[in-house]
Amino acid sequence: MPTFNHKQITSAAFERLSWLERLYGDDIPWNAIEHGFDLQNERILLGTKAEGIFKPKQMQKGVLSIKTTKPRPGRDNIYDDQETTEGFFRYALKRGHPRQGSNRYLWEAMEERMPFVYFHAIAPGRYKAIWPCFVTNIHEAEMFCEVVVGDSLLARSKNPSAVEYPLSNAPARAYAVRETRVRLHQATFRANVLSAYKNRCALSGLPIPELLEAAHITPDTFAHSSTEISNGITMTRLHHRAYDSNLIGITSEFKIVVGRKIKEQSDIPILTTLKKLEGSSLVLPKEIQLQPNRDRLAERFNEFLLQN
Repeated sequence: MPTFNHKQITSAAFERLSWLERLYGDDIPWNAIEHGFDLQNERILLGTKAEGIFKPKQMQKGVLSIKTTKPRPGRDNIYDDQETTEGFFRYALKRGHPRQGSNRYLWEAMEERMPFVYFHAIAPGRYKAIWPCFVTNIHEAEMFCEVVVGDSLLARSKNPSAVEYPLSNAPARAYAVRETRVRLHQATFRANVLSAYKNRCALSGLPIPELLEAAHITPDTFAHSSTEISNGITMTRLHHRAYDSNLIGITSEFKIVVGRKIKEQSDIPILTTLKKLEGSSLVLPKEIQLQPNRDRLAERFNEFLLQN
């Protein structure tokens, strides 16, 4: 069996992840991840379901990926990873000796400053891939390590092998982790809202997840916004942009109102489709707690009326 150095494997892994990200965005299914990638006619895995800390057999030392899962309803999460306000991700070591088993791969990665991938679950069986990541510190007594995020643009370039250890500048590290957390929260919100709506647009019924987005009722830039499903509605990208631009509105009774700018346009096919939404009702989840919050809808609809 051939072996490769860490840079060869991580470079090929980053290229594969760039392709998966173009295909799935921040919502990569596990069955696409577990397929792995080919390097010089050798199949190399990106991870396995069984292992949170993973080193493929072709890699001599270090780690290629770590994973945080989100259990299906009724199951326990065996991991103890935590999101903190610190400038790093707090990743739990595997139970047992902090320097033995797969934990030793994290020590090797830290000592050699090796980049790797962090698969962070946004829903059961679906992940956002974060790379390049680095271990900067390991707390043996508390059984966790500090994981920071490096230069993602360089890792996604045509020369991913040029990835460097992140700056020791604490504010820069904190900023990279903060931006990654924002992306994680957005991806998790989308996954939760689409799941509640059974992967169908609430306005048109379109059942193709790749064309669907989770629209915030109260925009996420507002202080009183929320990541609760009741602050989201599944829409196509077209409907989402129209809603965000107040070209269409939704009442607290879940009725769709078409704005003046669309009504005044000539009847080209795409606008005719939007005009036909006038007076129709959203297709909603059956569970009341998953349906749009009426107070948020009313507040947002008042904004729509001011512009129409």
